[in-house]
Amino acid sequence: MEEIKNLRNLSEYEYGALKELGNIGIGNSATSLYKLTNSLVQTRVLGAKFELIENIPKITGVSEFPVLGSFMHIKKDLNGYILIFFPEKSVKSLSLILSGEEKGIDLVDTTNRSLIEEVSHILAGTYVTALSKFLDLNILISTPYTVYDMFGSILNSVLTEMSCKTDFALLLDAELLIKEEKIYGNVLTLFDSASLDYLLKRTNEMLHRKPG
Repeated sequence: MEEIKNLRNLSEYEYGALKELGNIGIGNSATSLYKLTNSLVQTRVLGAKFELIENIPKITGVSEFPVLGSFMHIKKDLNGYILIFFPEKSVKSLSLILSGEEKGIDLVDTTNRSLIEEVSHILAGTYVTALSKFLDLNILISTPYTVYDMFGSILNSVLTEMSCKTDFALLLDAELLIKEEKIYGNVLTLFDSASLDYLLKRTNEMLHRKPG
């Protein structure tokens, strides 16, 4: 497969560029998150990597635990899905920050879920916008669908929605600092084979483009 060859040929410089794109995109969410939380929000991407989908539950350490995940359809010039998920501890911390009430620890509460869904939509929106600008592509996302379940079940639902075979995903490890509380989450981007090949091709072209 062409995508496997392209992934193996990715340099540290190209991985660094993808990480920096994540930093820019997720960093741009700070203003919107400030309005939502009424607090200064610091964000950073701890790592960026392409991984086999089957390895992701183990790598993220959430294979045995429930998570709150929001997934959105990526459309236009690229086709795929973006999945943002938070482990249970981060969900509880976010709920308490957003609701300001102890009842925020109820992970199935509709209000808490919708608030965290809004956080996920903001993160996904600013990340995709940064990706779109850098690659000079038109990329949009759908409204999110959020569910509290085992990570494997959520991931399988996304793969079923894609209705096409994909082996790799781009994984970003994100950290949010809100009111001195560290919130950890992950941004998982899955593309169909044609879109992944095109993404890697465009990334390489943009990194090696000579100034006009």
